[in-house]
Amino acid sequence: MKAKAIVAVAVPVALVGAVAAGTFALTGMNVQKNTADPASGGYAEVQDQPGLSGDLVATHIETWYHPLPWIGKEIDGVSCPDLAAVQNAKITCTAKSGSTQVSVPVSVVEVAGDAAPRVTWKFER
Repeated sequence: MKAKAIVAVAVPVALVGAVAAGTFALTGMNVQKNTADPASGGYAEVQDQPGLSGDLVATHIETWYHPLPWIGKEIDGVSCPDLAAVQNAKITCTAKSGSTQVSVPVSVVEVAGDAAPRVTWKFER
């Protein structure tokens, strides 16, 4: 009789642990990193420095903002200012989710190169 009680408790505990681990793993998916290569185009000059065009950043955000239906909101009409290719540079993009305005923070994570740098940037959901 005691063996059945142990199994009855162990299964729910294992399920709770698995759900918690899965939720923790998905938390990291609320930030999306992207890298733009000079050959891909989409560059702009921002305050006399190379940068990424706001249209390129907006397209990536609109495409990747809601790849999984249970994370984030579905958005459209994304608009971003140009993003300077400077470590830790930040901008805020705007979008619509239904009739609600949504702000999307964007920041540069890494810059490699000078004239046409390879820029790694991230946005948060």
